[in-house]
Amino acid sequence: MNKIRLAGFHYQQLKQHLFPGDNKEAVAVALCGRSVHGNNHTLVVQDLLLVPHDICERKGDYVRWPTDVINPFLEKAAKHKLALVKIHCHPGPGVHEFFSDLDNESDYRLFKSINAWIDDDLPHASCIMLPDGRLFGRFFNHKMEIEVVHKISVAGSNVENWNYDNSASGISDEYQRRNLQAFGKKTVHMLNTMKVGVVGCSGTGSPVIEQLKRLGVGTLVLVDPDFTDTVNLNRIIGSTQADAAQKAMKVDVMKRGIVEVGMGTTVITFATHISSREVVKELAECDFLISCVDGAEGRHILNLISSFYVIPFIDMGVKLNADGEGGIKNIFGTVHYIQPGGSSLLSRQQYSIERLRAESINRTDRAEYERNQYLANVNESHPAVISINMQVAATAINDFLARIHPYRNQDNSEIDAIKIDFADATSYPDKITDTCPFFSKLVGKGDVAPLLNNAELSDVKKDI
Repeated sequence: MNKIRLAGFHYQQLKQHLFPGDNKEAVAVALCGRSVHGNNHTLVVQDLLLVPHDICERKGDYVRWPTDVINPFLEKAAKHKLALVKIHCHPGPGVHEFFSDLDNESDYRLFKSINAWIDDDLPHASCIMLPDGRLFGRFFNHKMEIEVVHKISVAGSNVENWNYDNSASGISDEYQRRNLQAFGKKTVHMLNTMKVGVVGCSGTGSPVIEQLKRLGVGTLVLVDPDFTDTVNLNRIIGSTQADAAQKAMKVDVMKRGIVEVGMGTTVITFATHISSREVVKELAECDFLISCVDGAEGRHILNLISSFYVIPFIDMGVKLNADGEGGIKNIFGTVHYIQPGGSSLLSRQQYSIERLRAESINRTDRAEYERNQYLANVNESHPAVISINMQVAATAINDFLARIHPYRNQDNSEIDAIKIDFADATSYPDKITDTCPFFSKLVGKGDVAPLLNNAELSDVKKDI
């Protein structure tokens, strides 16, 4: 499958440049990282060149521009095996939703020149944006053969997924009648063709997975290294005493529940920590990520995947403070929506570098962790109640749905987090305007060596 992804802020820049209001064609070029996994090749936008209108010859049905303006991008692409994507618009009345003869001629000259310059046998792409903001496109491989772009995604306050793959969704409409009534065919079809990664299958992860499978999400990638125990039975949907006795892996319990429902969702499971190369590469193929973890390390790696591969994600947390005498002091829940190039869980202070370092050392070198008493305590245990977890998980999934099918009175750009105070029976949205200086530099990097700039994820055979 051929895919292209871009962050919301890049998409807005592109849309404003291509449609300045004069009904004339305009052009831009994106420099993209690559993600290659199996038969999938994804181009992820890391930088944009908005070709100035005043150096172009622009009409309602064509644009001519000096292609030497992309030379700096060509040099970077040749050095780092990056991709170039040409993007132009079809504006005005009578717009045609296909590549014209002029487009074909222009693209052939451009990509023949690009292939001669770079000469790495890797594909580049051309896209068209329509007045409604929709994008469609095609790959040019090194033989100048054309391949369709099967999916183009935007990870912004709103999440767009334009799917041009005609293969069957695998989810029968018979199972989705009520979902179709609520959200309509377009959104339900998007859910059917989405691949969603859920990291953490316990307290909040279990009800998250329960909702996603019944919403008809096409593929679920489940990650959790832990097994079911008796202390989990109060909050893992579908778990049994037999699972606890046999120490069944949590991902296997979740998969069993999905298969038993029988709606047709494909399940990929990893009974391992997220800090595995295989897990990172599979999550990098997802359209959306959901974090149901307690620790700093899982959150940090998910934020890295989100940035490198331009994938939106939701993180949730529950804090239940008991007084130790059968009473409860207070209960809080928070749902954070993260889009690439914006604020991060780190900049929002949802974890600290000290905690991240302590968890990493504890996982990889327990003896070293025990020798360094100054490290943060990573073995904290908190009360967990299914009713609280389910409400926070439902808030997260409703936020996920609002991103792909905006239904709220308030614009999604005004809602970056949702905070719940159970003691006061209130919930309220929060807008967060900062940009994370660390993660913003990583947007669209794609596959690098080592993966995620993390030596632990190095592919020794390829990275040496």
